[in-house]
Amino acid sequence: MLEVDFPQRTLAAEPRGLPRRRIDAFAALFAGLVAGAVALVLTQLAATTLYDEAFWRFPRMVAAMVRGSAALEPDDEFDAALVAIGMLLYVALSLLYALALACLVADTPRRYATVMGIAFGVALYFANFYGFTALFPWFAPHRTLDTLAIHALFGVIVAEGYWAFRRPSPR
Repeated sequence: MLEVDFPQRTLAAEPRGLPRRRIDAFAALFAGLVAGAVALVLTQLAATTLYDEAFWRFPRMVAAMVRGSAALEPDDEFDAALVAIGMLLYVALSLLYALALACLVADTPRRYATVMGIAFGVALYFANFYGFTALFPWFAPHRTLDTLAIHALFGVIVAEGYWAFRRPSPR
């Protein structure tokens, strides 16, 4: 009988470049909740004081992303379902963005967290207010410096919060 000896090869690819750290999902999600809450309070404060908007306008704008533009009117009226949808979507997006930023921050030195957070927040602002306004044009009037600053602050809080809440990896 003819025996052929084939060399054993593994299917796993050899890692290239720098080793990647695994993100701490708890730290990312907790930082996202904190950053989202701070950004929401600042957004609502700016909307009601600087722009004299109705308190329920922003939650209705967010809810309109899934319910359609009919959810925008009347913007000064409380609608529990729309506010709940808007807040749930807002929190979900905050957590999603925090996880995305955590993937970047986990692989960079701690000293760059603030810069990464600012860059991420600014990029997020441009994606939200210049990219997604093609789908959701009601956000276009909110292309303001205060909204840009709130997005940058969101990124900083997530990046710094990720490092603050990160649990030491077991070794």
